[in-house]
Amino acid sequence: MTKLIAIAKTAWGLLTGSRETVLLIAIAGAAAALYAWGATAREDRDQLQAWAEKACLSAGAQFSGAGKKVDACAQRIVDLAAYERQSQAATNTILAGAAQRQATKSAADTALARTQAARRTDAAAQMEKADAQIAPDNRVGPDWFDSVNRVAGLRAPGR
Repeated sequence: MTKLIAIAKTAWGLLTGSRETVLLIAIAGAAAALYAWGATAREDRDQLQAWAEKACLSAGAQFSGAGKKVDACAQRIVDLAAYERQSQAATNTILAGAAQRQATKSAADTALARTQAARRTDAAAQMEKADAQIAPDNRVGPDWFDSVNRVAGLRAPGR
């Protein structure tokens, strides 16, 4: 243990005794930090390049590398994005038209259902009146048959 303490004291004496040693250690620390920063930057660059190559291949173009103003890959990606926006707008227009047509048909069906319900209610009421007017001998006339036809949804025969 005493040897370790003696070595530590000697190392400390070398470090504090010479300005050049301290400066050398500081420069070595800065160089190590720059090297680590450069390694991180290279790793980021490599990851970005791999992503660019993958994106370009997905778009159907070749990645020619960075530095060109407009390369085929970037233009292809821009064209694909424009195509996607245009097709989405066209799809929205078609769907909006279909929804409008469906709403119009639904409104017409609702109106027709109300009209038919009113006709059925009226026909049922007229049938009740026709049943009430049946003679005691249970003989019925053409008005009763017209009422039966209306309840069944049939048109009255032409006379």
